[in-house]
Amino acid sequence: MRRTLLLLGILGLPAIPLFSQANQKDTTRSGKDTMVSKKPLDEVTVTSRTQVIEVGSAPGTIVYNVARSADAVGQTGLEILKKAPGVSVDNNSVISFNGRTGVTIMIDGKLTYLSGREIIDLLQAMPSSSIRSIELIASPGAKFDASGTAGIINIRTIKMQGTGFNGSVNMGAAYGITMRQNTDVSVNYRRNRFNYSFAYAHLFGRYTYDYGSNRFQNSRYYDAATYDEDKRKRVNTRFGIDYSLDEEQTIGVLFSANFIPGGGRTETHTVISGSGSTATENTLDAVNDYYHQSTERYNYNFFYQYAGKNGKQLSIDLDYGSFAKNNANLQSNIYKNASSVVVNQNLYRTLNRIDIDLYAFKADYVTSLWKGKFETGLKYASVRSVNDGKFYHAVSFDSLDNRRSNRFAFTESILSAYAAYGKTMGKWMVQAGVRMERTVNNSDTLRKAYLNFFPSASISYQYKPRETVSLAYSRRIDRPAYPDLNPFVYMLDELSFWQGNPYLQPQLTHRFQLQWVYRNTTVLGLSYANTEAFSGRVNDTTGGNKVVMIPRNIGTQNSVALTLSQNIRVTKWWDMTLNATVSYLHNQVNYLSFAGFQAKQWSGRFNVTQRFQVSSSLVTEVTGMYQSRRLTAANERNRPTSQIDIAFVKSISPKCTIRLAFSDIYKGSRLETQQDNGGYYIRSYGYYETRQVRLNFSYRFADKNAKAKNTRVSALDAENGRIR
Repeated sequence: MRRTLLLLGILGLPAIPLFSQANQKDTTRSGKDTMVSKKPLDEVTVTSRTQVIEVGSAPGTIVYNVARSADAVGQTGLEILKKAPGVSVDNNSVISFNGRTGVTIMIDGKLTYLSGREIIDLLQAMPSSSIRSIELIASPGAKFDASGTAGIINIRTIKMQGTGFNGSVNMGAAYGITMRQNTDVSVNYRRNRFNYSFAYAHLFGRYTYDYGSNRFQNSRYYDAATYDEDKRKRVNTRFGIDYSLDEEQTIGVLFSANFIPGGGRTETHTVISGSGSTATENTLDAVNDYYHQSTERYNYNFFYQYAGKNGKQLSIDLDYGSFAKNNANLQSNIYKNASSVVVNQNLYRTLNRIDIDLYAFKADYVTSLWKGKFETGLKYASVRSVNDGKFYHAVSFDSLDNRRSNRFAFTESILSAYAAYGKTMGKWMVQAGVRMERTVNNSDTLRKAYLNFFPSASISYQYKPRETVSLAYSRRIDRPAYPDLNPFVYMLDELSFWQGNPYLQPQLTHRFQLQWVYRNTTVLGLSYANTEAFSGRVNDTTGGNKVVMIPRNIGTQNSVALTLSQNIRVTKWWDMTLNATVSYLHNQVNYLSFAGFQAKQWSGRFNVTQRFQVSSSLVTEVTGMYQSRRLTAANERNRPTSQIDIAFVKSISPKCTIRLAFSDIYKGSRLETQQDNGGYYIRSYGYYETRQVRLNFSYRFADKNAKAKNTRVSALDAENGRIR
């Protein structure tokens, strides 16, 4: 890249170009980097900066550098994920990439082993100020775990750089409907062969949600409106130690913890009426009082890495993780007639607990072979999940209902090995590999064992100095989430239930992607995916007036997506970045009464970010997003949504920065879905407090004589896929 960069005075925010080939290696766990300098930090002359959007080194990979965005402070990890190219989050619970669900979330190259509500909680507990970048990997190679039919989203956290003592503090507040406060502190101390790092972050405050549904079933209308208040606090902490045995070998340990304690409350009012009249027949008022909620997540990682001067690399990781979630809920259901007279009421108490333990070992080896690079590795991971749910009728005393109470234990072990080879031959670059995974599942109801091979390959051709075209293929798998396998019936209220399915099968996908990169400012991609045993939640009617949501394998899905990432330089002080995705989904449903049913939908997602260099110390960023009508689940249609955000970044000094941001100014990010299955119709809607004003203050500090770390490429710098 031979361009002159305009260095902004606000945290080094870039102006030109905003889109470039990634040329900086990733840091290790405790902040080892690849900068070449022996000057004090306040004297380093920067000649190349990380840009907001980059082309990743692997085919089909886009990197969204969160730390370079003016608007990316004071938000949660889930909120910032919505701004990544091609990513959407429906109903604050379902993450899609390039129009498809089935995304695997990784943090610092490590799979979380969480899904559904648990991964959403984890992302909401992660402050955006702790995120360095988000890697969007559409066609992962053999060294990556095979999970994730839509691709992998890898969230890279910030690690401090430089020797001596340095760190940063970020504090702020946000207000939407309720007030929230966020704090993020990171420190690093490097001396001689030791490196110590520590990070702490919290998000205190409440979140409010308004959602509901209008349902027509068996000649009756059910209009339900819910007010949901989440009172939980979110805390993250991380501590790591590295020790350099010599110039080629490093050992270390990393500990991280996540806590989400606090209560919550939902209030649902349902109006029941007949099809021939709008007059109210009955009402149901249901209150869920989550008087106790607690989530604790611990992870321990021990590692060894060798990076020889001859190009050979070896990394070994040993991991242990534990996840515990429990809640206590008191639910009341009060029925009234048209005259508001109580005709029936019931009170229930539920005590739920989820415990997950993870053990994993992984080894990766890289060496030069036939003027190319050969990679191989093996991994073993074992996960045990225990779900214990007790359901009580609360009258004068709690009476246990054995029919609705449940204990479900599930164990999954995966043994995998892979081999991959890549070589550059003039203008051509070829990569190919295969991954083998043997999975064994044991539960209280059945045992399953299966062996899968996941080939992957890519070929790229640089037909001009700054123009490249590539074609990639990969086979991927989506294993069912643990809660989806639990047959336990969970009652939302006496008219709505959720139930797992122990016979749910994994989804398998063949994925192809063609990509064109022009002058490192334009990336155009075309992808196709075919998914077998496609699964989705099916709303089954029961008892005449009730509905139960069950995940099932319902058929096949075919998808096509056209993606564009484009940087536009308007003037020296005005730059634009465009991200666009146009996709087509075709679901062929072969489930019971819906056999032969087909659902098709075109959709588009467009995001435009404009950055204005108002002065040497002030930057303004304006982001607009539009999501068209789209298809989710088997036959659920989401209405269009849109959003406009504005952010201001003011540099007070080289160390101090203030940011003011306004998100979703006109509350355009409102959920509305429709599903019509003959005699059953449901319309759902919701708003998740996306309109906010946020004010944040950032301060960076370092020893006066602190030095940037010397160049060192570790095994983990080259290894993007990490332990499962």
